[in-house]
Amino acid sequence: MPLDTSRFETPRQTAWPWRAGLVVDDAQLAGEIAAALAEVRATCVFQVQASAPLSEINALIERDRPDLLFVELAATSVPSRQWMNSVQTADGVPVVAAVHASPDPEHMIAALRAGANEFLSQPIQPAIFDAMTRIAARLESTRPAVALHQGRIIGIVSAKGGCGATTLACHVGMALGNADPSRKVLVADLDYQSPAVHRLCHITPGKRAGETFDSVRRLNSSNWAEFFMPLTSSLDILAGPEAGSTSAPEPWRIESLFRHLTRSYSLVLADLGRHLTPGTWAFLQHVDELLVVAAPDVLALYQTRYILQTLTGRGFDRNRIRLVLNLSDNTPRDFWIESIEQMFEMKIFAVIPTDKATLAGTQRDRLVFPADSPFGKAVIKLAERLTKNENAGSSRRAA
Repeated sequence: MPLDTSRFETPRQTAWPWRAGLVVDDAQLAGEIAAALAEVRATCVFQVQASAPLSEINALIERDRPDLLFVELAATSVPSRQWMNSVQTADGVPVVAAVHASPDPEHMIAALRAGANEFLSQPIQPAIFDAMTRIAARLESTRPAVALHQGRIIGIVSAKGGCGATTLACHVGMALGNADPSRKVLVADLDYQSPAVHRLCHITPGKRAGETFDSVRRLNSSNWAEFFMPLTSSLDILAGPEAGSTSAPEPWRIESLFRHLTRSYSLVLADLGRHLTPGTWAFLQHVDELLVVAAPDVLALYQTRYILQTLTGRGFDRNRIRLVLNLSDNTPRDFWIESIEQMFEMKIFAVIPTDKATLAGTQRDRLVFPADSPFGKAVIKLAERLTKNENAGSSRRAA
């Protein structure tokens, strides 16, 4: 499955509103708008009937935070001015483009008087692109300020099973929380092959990742703890997918959940499992950095080379890849570290030493490790390096 690189490398994407909501009854009208959005790779975060209760529509706006709202005002359940007044009081109110099946002057005047920013009628194309150009210019000045408040997402991929990527994700999450209790951290298990985060953290999963994606439109402060389980005061856990899950969620569910997470956590460590699977690609476009975890054995190094070549070949920015080595023996470091860096034409970001005594202790004590142990020092150093550029990811996602 090809990687959709539009989120991080398509220049045209930066010129358009990239999140839109549809509040339209007319199926043909909705279809034309959706097709136009797809053409410029904008994301439709929700679609609801215009005749739906106003409270339901406002809840979707507050939850999914669209940049642009297409509304069939003539089909709303209350008068246009009342509808617009209510929407404009919602948290995260977007720019509103009123739509109608025909270019009726009365509907256009009524919509603009009610407070709509644009009016569109069929045929939707090409007028919609002119309107979106104007709207994009209006949005451009507000996006950077919003983006600075977003947390970062760090994906973690293992070259093969047994490289210790899941163990590393859990311990780095603990180290981040210990270093700054005010920083909220999430370890999200998105491994659709062999999820293991909940076992390493010694917790009994409640809701799991699959249920979380299915329930993404209903997430709020009252039910948050059902899906994201606190391990410490600063570290939460999202348990891995249910046994038998074989495919990643729909793209809009991933987009919506990750948007929730970046508003709620300073940093999200997303365990994406081993190798590059179709499920991995679905998540990659949302990560700010990617840790590729390998071990110094022939199979792991071969798989690592394949992963690096595939990522860069499909448009993933090589500068956002971090190569991490978990030591598995006492091979002299200097020799093979230099050789590996030459092989991959990439500096090793971190080396985690074998420390079986420490790891055995953390298996009993919920990830508690001595900070002065070789393993503890390496994990803390890695955590510090990952937090040096706290705002790097939000600027990329805004683009």
